[in-house]
Amino acid sequence: MNRQERSWMIAWATLQGCGLWLLHEWILKLTLPEQYFSCIWPIYTLIITLPLSFMVLSAYRQQRQLWVMAAAYSLLMAGAASYSGHHAWGGNMPPHSAWQPGLILTFITLSTWFVLLPFAEHRLNKGSWFSDYSFLFSAAWRNWVKLVLAGVFTALFWALLFLLAGLFKVLHVNFLMELISSRIFAYPVTAITFGIGLSLYAAKEEALVGIYRASLDILGWLLPVVSFIMLLFLLALPFQGLALLWQTGYATSLMLCLLLWMIFLFNAAWQDASREQRFPGWLRRFIGLSLLTMPVYILLCAYSLGLRIIQYGWTIDRVWAALAIVVMAIYAFGYALVVMRRHAVWMLNARRVNVVAALFTVALLIFSLTPILDPVRLAVHSQVSRLLDGRTPVSDFDFEYLRLEGRRYGNQVLQDLSHNTTHEHAALIRQKAADALKVTHRTFKPQGPEPLTHKQLQEQLKLYPHATELDPVFLDFVLEQRNSGKLYINCSANKPCPVLMLDLNDDGEQELVLLSGYSSCIFSKVQGVWKVVGRLTGKHMDALSADNIRRELDTLDFSAKPNTWRDLWVGDMKYQVEEQ
Repeated sequence: MNRQERSWMIAWATLQGCGLWLLHEWILKLTLPEQYFSCIWPIYTLIITLPLSFMVLSAYRQQRQLWVMAAAYSLLMAGAASYSGHHAWGGNMPPHSAWQPGLILTFITLSTWFVLLPFAEHRLNKGSWFSDYSFLFSAAWRNWVKLVLAGVFTALFWALLFLLAGLFKVLHVNFLMELISSRIFAYPVTAITFGIGLSLYAAKEEALVGIYRASLDILGWLLPVVSFIMLLFLLALPFQGLALLWQTGYATSLMLCLLLWMIFLFNAAWQDASREQRFPGWLRRFIGLSLLTMPVYILLCAYSLGLRIIQYGWTIDRVWAALAIVVMAIYAFGYALVVMRRHAVWMLNARRVNVVAALFTVALLIFSLTPILDPVRLAVHSQVSRLLDGRTPVSDFDFEYLRLEGRRYGNQVLQDLSHNTTHEHAALIRQKAADALKVTHRTFKPQGPEPLTHKQLQEQLKLYPHATELDPVFLDFVLEQRNSGKLYINCSANKPCPVLMLDLNDDGEQELVLLSGYSSCIFSKVQGVWKVVGRLTGKHMDALSADNIRRELDTLDFSAKPNTWRDLWVGDMKYQVEEQ
């Protein structure tokens, strides 16, 4: 890399940093309502992606095609950002609800930019988009290493700056800390430092190739391990049945993670398929067998997700899961087909699968930022359809989901539902929709314990001494307190809680002490009515759980003893003496 190219990169980094600073200052001075902030997102997208493209592809700065491709991608993503911002901020939604779509937009923008970068470099270098897979593979990993190391370089630079400012602050010199904390310093300096890091590592590309090649060579030895896991789980599944798999509620996520590891480690081991095969023939056949099982996992994921959609409809998470399954299906069926063809150079054609999957993934991600595949739009339409046609009862419908996660679509639907007159439960729908429109945060309504009967409660309590019986009125009181959620006891018929009958306050009346760990409490009759009059405290409250204390009570006695030390009162403040 010559001085001119390095100056080019630093110049674009400076423009990016100054642009971000000016945009931040402009936002602070805006007097527009927050819903109009959506117009800021496209500008942020342009400021981040355009200079970054020019910095990473600085070697081709003199080619007109670079300007055309970089501008086209940035404008495309700016349009997607405009759509996302419009639906994230509009509709009188809570301002904090925009952070999640903002993160999704950032992730999709940077991910698609990174995936398309090697194709752009291939076009600029060879005149075609993807004829040389080795070039694409090498460019992708070189870019990844450069970007990560430039990020580390920037982080370390800031750590040193804060160390310097901290040292001077000890000497009561505060201007350095104030300087580096200011926006006018932070934005440009961060961007310039990142640009310098990129330029420094770009000048050492041969060393970068050695770094990622060595890293992938080491990671590749985990491929037989994940292959074994895939085969072992599939062999064990028929003996345990699918029911256990569906009961987890996250079976699809686990299987998709397993497939993702398989794809990553396979590509780490085979890289661009231009090097000598490292594994012996029998191990390659074993890995090939595990690749053939990938379509089975895809079918299981699709079936699992399909069951949830049929039962409960589409949600935002399920739309994303469906998109992930589609992408994984390209790899799974593609790799399986390549294995079955048995070419002389094993898995050579997997390169085509990777190219198709990469471009298809980019298309899906970009379409998810448009009305075509917007997960929020699809989820809102599905859930509201189920409400209106009666598949979801009004009492079970989550109106807050539309308010807090449905963005503009959901809030517009709530506005419509608040004026609904056609549904058989229109009045209830209008009330719930109107209430939901006032919500700014999730309201969690804790569910009380499952109600018990008088007989069930009696089976969960064991009175000491055994010669006596529990007062039915006491059982009624405990039952009412427990079922209403005012009293928590961890008891069951198999592990009943002990109830001790003894006079604790020396008034001639028997108290009842229910032992249930840290929830142990004392009951007494006050004017003929049972009440909770106190709770047990002490160093060994965990020993009062049903299992532990029942064994002790069956072999040891219990009694009430007076305190050796009286209570200390200071004014109206009471203190107790705890003996050591």
